[in-house]
Amino acid sequence: MQFERKKMVGWYQVKQLATVGLKSVISTLFGNYADRRELQAALSGPEVYDFSHQEDIWFDYVADVADGFDSTFSVATLLAKPQLSVGGHELSRGELLVMGGDEVYPTPEIHQYDNRLRGPYQSAFPACEEGKEPTLFAIPGNHDWYDGLTNFLKVFCQERNIGKWKTQQKRSYFAIKLPQRYWIWGIDIQLNSEIDQPQKNYFKDIAAKDMQAGDKVILCTAEPSWIFKQRSRKNESYERLKYFENKFIHQPGFKLVATLSGDLHHYARYAEQSSEEGLQRITAGGGGAFLHPTHNLSDHLDELKGEDLHLQAAYPAKQTSRKLAFNNLLFPYFNPGFALFLGLYYLLLAWVMETDTEYGELSLMVKLSHAPHFMEAITDIFRVLIHGPSAFFLSVTLIVGFTWFADTNSSKSHIVWATGLLHGFVQLATGFLLIWLFAYINLNLLGLPLISLTQVLLFILEMLIAGSVIGGMVMGGDLLIASLLLGIHDNEAFSSIRHQHHKNFLRFHLTPTALIVYPIGIDRVVEDWKQVSSPDQLPVVFAGSQVKAHLIEDPVVLHTIPQSAKRKASTLSR
Repeated sequence: MQFERKKMVGWYQVKQLATVGLKSVISTLFGNYADRRELQAALSGPEVYDFSHQEDIWFDYVADVADGFDSTFSVATLLAKPQLSVGGHELSRGELLVMGGDEVYPTPEIHQYDNRLRGPYQSAFPACEEGKEPTLFAIPGNHDWYDGLTNFLKVFCQERNIGKWKTQQKRSYFAIKLPQRYWIWGIDIQLNSEIDQPQKNYFKDIAAKDMQAGDKVILCTAEPSWIFKQRSRKNESYERLKYFENKFIHQPGFKLVATLSGDLHHYARYAEQSSEEGLQRITAGGGGAFLHPTHNLSDHLDELKGEDLHLQAAYPAKQTSRKLAFNNLLFPYFNPGFALFLGLYYLLLAWVMETDTEYGELSLMVKLSHAPHFMEAITDIFRVLIHGPSAFFLSVTLIVGFTWFADTNSSKSHIVWATGLLHGFVQLATGFLLIWLFAYINLNLLGLPLISLTQVLLFILEMLIAGSVIGGMVMGGDLLIASLLLGIHDNEAFSSIRHQHHKNFLRFHLTPTALIVYPIGIDRVVEDWKQVSSPDQLPVVFAGSQVKAHLIEDPVVLHTIPQSAKRKASTLSR
């Protein structure tokens, strides 16, 4: 298929912020009234996807995939390779590919799925030996849910291929039967809400009819609620996950081997240290979206009741993550649209403040030009705010906006509100400082008349350029301090720099004796992809530098299968 190569999403574009914010509000308000999962259940039975006929199987897990072309295509290229050599290991392409949420960014229009997911994956995997096509399963993340799953169902639940990966699922959740009495369960948690009753019935029926005590489950969910619970005691998603695990996995006598999630765009493996084969909770959201930091990950998740989870590995390393955070000082460079918005806001504030005063000797600009330092100018500015409702409203709006921007989901809510409020006042003070500075320069030092085209145009240019740069740097400095010193605003700080490197995915190997996971890392995605096919040739073919992969950590043995259990399973199968 023909598609448009997309750049990384600019999350701080004003239009983008408004669009995503509006869709998020609408989907949250009306999600329960337009829940298509009930319709899915009515149209299909509790189907099990059976891959248990063989003793040995490879399968892959990737999440948060469809953002910029370079990152998405680099990961898809590795997933499509028949053999991948990393760390002295020869790894076969997965017979299954599980996508763990957020299969499109920023919103789930069909053209976004085509340009950011289906097109790149088609080009990465255009051909395959007949009968050897791997199967693709996907669970939706919050970005897939913004349209109530309308396009997710079209892409993943109508047996349409994505490249040579073929889709089979009929619902937004699934159960896959693997060899050696292993299962993959993919659950749909909608927009961080209760799991719907038809979905509960689906897993309950499968547990009763197709499983037996002692079966082992790999659970895929759309967000790492164990990390969110550590960050905020108010977060309830972990309790909902635990309820599902206890009710549908532990109580029937199954063993939960690992929980996999994306949503955070890094690699982080937590494990119980009380036993050699304790529960593993793994975040692997490195399929293509901007990088999330690791430096604020807790070494021990002590907010989780009944679990003793410790951080075993993180990618990128915490030290690397901290260094990357300093890119926020270049906020105006990475986010010119938002920086320009700040410059325009300062300019509008200056215009309104000036029109709230009389011209001539009583003009605010004239008064500010006679103030030798900023502290003296503050008095004149304060008088205008007291007597000018328009200027007062704009000032309060700026403060409230940055206070509302604060990361209020953090458990450090009192610190968060204080820093948000402080940031708002600093942004306002920056605007006032620039207004005074350029009034002083233009009218006093340069001697330009207030009412002159030269002065007006110069003032506009000064406010736009300096306001954009300095206001943007204040924004970036706030995000840097919040992330490095306060441990908050991780999403905001790293979405601003749109770092497309440090990608990851998981490759699993289930053998008759063990379940092994190979965490694959890509330090730098390839950026020199060139289209080498003719404009009318399909699929589109690209060539570029080799994508270099490595093992994030040594292969992790999630579970070993005793020979006695193997013989028992063989007897049961006969």
